[in-house]
Amino acid sequence: MKKTLTLCLLIASYVAVQAQKSVKDSYRDFTYYRTGRGDENKIKKAKALLNDKSELTPKQLTNVEYYLGRMYEELGNPDSALVHYIESVKLEPNYSVINRAIGFIYLDKTKPHIKEMNEASVAKNPVANSKAFEKYRALIKKALPHLEKYQACEPDDETLSIITNLYKSIKDQPSIVSLPNRLKSMSENCVSLLDDE
Repeated sequence: MKKTLTLCLLIASYVAVQAQKSVKDSYRDFTYYRTGRGDENKIKKAKALLNDKSELTPKQLTNVEYYLGRMYEELGNPDSALVHYIESVKLEPNYSVINRAIGFIYLDKTKPHIKEMNEASVAKNPVANSKAFEKYRALIKKALPHLEKYQACEPDDETLSIITNLYKSIKDQPSIVSLPNRLKSMSENCVSLLDDE
């Protein structure tokens, strides 16, 4: 009985080690192909890594989610990109590049609502205009924290202007006034490069 139990434990240990090697090997392969342009094959392989995410370190998981988002974005699928960017930013909220990507995807999603507001204005339909504005404002409020984090970590005049104009567009003057303090506070914990280990 002891020999059977010992043999079972050895087999289970061997299988666990082989599975771990497989995930490690797959992740190592991922570090090579992630830098190229995304395609369906690379996405499939990266998603397979997520099936074994318990075997990945938090930093590795952050990388897989981020690069999956980037691959989807390169293929013109911002909705899928957003899903993976959000998972990545949950793991590393201070990574400026992820925040920029999320912020601009949300901004892009406002375009249909801007069109609806313009059409409602032309039609002199205040109810339709108000509904479109609320949808627009909701997306802007999702975009702004990410754009602010990016601006705090990698300041540039263009992004600062975008942030300020977005607050003006939703009539939020107090947030413009308090922006410098928020940016200063957020600038203390910036991550500009994701580590693998």
